Amino acid sequence: MSRIPLIDLEKMTDQQREQFDRFPSNLTRGLLLTDHRLSTALPNVANALRSSGLDPKLREGVILRVATLMESAYERMQHLAEAKKVGWSGSDIAAIEQADSVALPENFRPVLAFVDACVAAPRVPDATFAAARRVLSDRDIATVILLVGHYMTVARFTATLEIELDDKPDDWTSEH
Repeated sequence: MSRIPLIDLEKMTDQQREQFDRFPSNLTRGLLLTDHRLSTALPNVANALRSSGLDPKLREGVILRVATLMESAYERMQHLAEAKKVGWSGSDIAAIEQADSVALPENFRPVLAFVDACVAAPRVPDATFAAARRVLSDRDIATVILLVGHYMTVARFTATLEIELDDKPDDWTSEH
């Protein structure tokens, strides 16, 4: 049970219900406790990140790594099936979660180190940045930074409020 009551389905306004129906989740029920501009900001950022042009396999690998570093069972539950759908195997996912870069594709290794550095401190060391830049475009680097920050926010929100896992993950077939 969450630390504060999430918005009740029966008490949602039409506008809140419309948002909930796009992503029927406990996360959305928590977000709907905030001002409408705030409650739509996180889903809008998630939608933009999904359509950013960043390789979906890379995106889901980054999200799973952030989920691991932030100890976010919620994010892991929501993104595990999607990671598999975009091409990560069970052993790849275990390697991502254990930071076993040797077991991962060579082009993902510097990305893994970059994500770890982004989560650990506000500035990524020069050598880590340079290594990531050898495998990512400037646009992708900027997108990965925002992806990391977004999912750190989701992890903090769900963990601090102790938002319960949903019965099943989203199918990621429509925008939130």
